[in-house]
Amino acid sequence: MSKFRFAFVLGAAIFILMGCIGGASPQENIYDVLEETVAKEDQYVEVQKPLQGLEKKEKEIYGEIMNLGMKEFDKIVKLSDDALKNISERTEYIEKERKAMKEAKETFSDLDGFISELEDDKLKSEAGKLEMTMKERYKLHEELTDSYLHALSQDKKLYELFKKKELTMEELEKQITSINDAYDKTIKLNEEYNTKTEQFNKLKQGFYSTAGIEVEEKE
Repeated sequence: MSKFRFAFVLGAAIFILMGCIGGASPQENIYDVLEETVAKEDQYVEVQKPLQGLEKKEKEIYGEIMNLGMKEFDKIVKLSDDALKNISERTEYIEKERKAMKEAKETFSDLDGFISELEDDKLKSEAGKLEMTMKERYKLHEELTDSYLHALSQDKKLYELFKKKELTMEELEKQITSINDAYDKTIKLNEEYNTKTEQFNKLKQGFYSTAGIEVEEKE
């Protein structure tokens, strides 16, 4: 009985004025790291649509089960098995998402060395804020992932309960409460993560502007 998760993504940009005589500047190297980080997160972006589709499907299954009586127990078991398969598929997508974010985080770690090469104090300050905000974003994503996987484990327990003929209303209500608590935490973390992503995108554009890096946003 999942509640929908929606994730904001990093804005990608194309450098218009590439290259300088004498090699790339620290600003340009920072640009390269930032945009490579965005590219590494593509796989994370790709899982969002199928993940949301699976969430919607599982919500429909839950609704079907709740409309059935115990006389239709065989159908409840079949639907519960479908939901358990759905949860397994979502877990796989979340693990793919986690892997993509880990790779992006590793790419982003190269930023620190180029920040130290910046001579302009304003640029260095803005780049430092960028770095701090992204680190906070990655920390939130890890917490969000853990919370979502915990919520899925609670969903799994619910569908296993549905397959018990002797299921009591007290057991059902207790498990539904656990699920709601788990998803409330996930939704809160998701909102915080999206806010941090928006902050990062604004800081990135501000840095590009201060650095004189002309970019155009990708569609």
